[in-house]
Amino acid sequence: MAKLVPCKACQKEIAKGVKKCPSCGKDQRNWFMRHKIMTTFGIILLIGIFSSLGGGNEEQEQAATGADVEAEVAEVTEEKIYKVGESVTVDNVEVTVTVSEEMDTIGDPNLFGKKASDGGTLVAIQYTIKNISDEPIGMFSYPTVSLVDEKETKYSSDIDASGAYAVETEIDNSKVLSDLNPDISVTDTAVYEVSKEKFAQGKWYIQIGEAKIQLK
Repeated sequence: MAKLVPCKACQKEIAKGVKKCPSCGKDQRNWFMRHKIMTTFGIILLIGIFSSLGGGNEEQEQAATGADVEAEVAEVTEEKIYKVGESVTVDNVEVTVTVSEEMDTIGDPNLFGKKASDGGTLVAIQYTIKNISDEPIGMFSYPTVSLVDEKETKYSSDIDASGAYAVETEIDNSKVLSDLNPDISVTDTAVYEVSKEKFAQGKWYIQIGEAKIQLK
């Protein structure tokens, strides 16, 4: 036997699920069932609105994420440039360029000195190396010290000029055959011969490992 429920209008008992009351003719269906097309349209409209809002949030999140990534990349790729007198740490040593000077002649060229070649100039530096590790290190573990221009061209030191500069300044106490013990510092020199015209233009750096120290 079908379950009986009261009519929504006349309250007479009618079978559950009938569309209209047999007594008063009142439609027993709810609003959504009576207007299926409008209900369907409304659902589709709501889905579209929520999808649009969700897409906007996603785009904002993606934009924010992209900005964060760009900031991180900029931070990573931004190169720190040091000044003469500032210390840089490379592996197990701390290096400090203390003096930078441009010279035409070092010492007496007739003896053991060095005169710049025609069109050239001698760029001399003095720098200290300190062992900041807990173990002695040999000179072959020292980082390479190079002169670098704006185009990233690396210039090796002039051995003769560097030797003459060490003798003239009387400050070179670098270790050749002995290891550098922990917490000990030594002073070294290097001289680079480059084009005088080029050195007068642009920026020049001393590169130690990946660190750069600006000379001019």
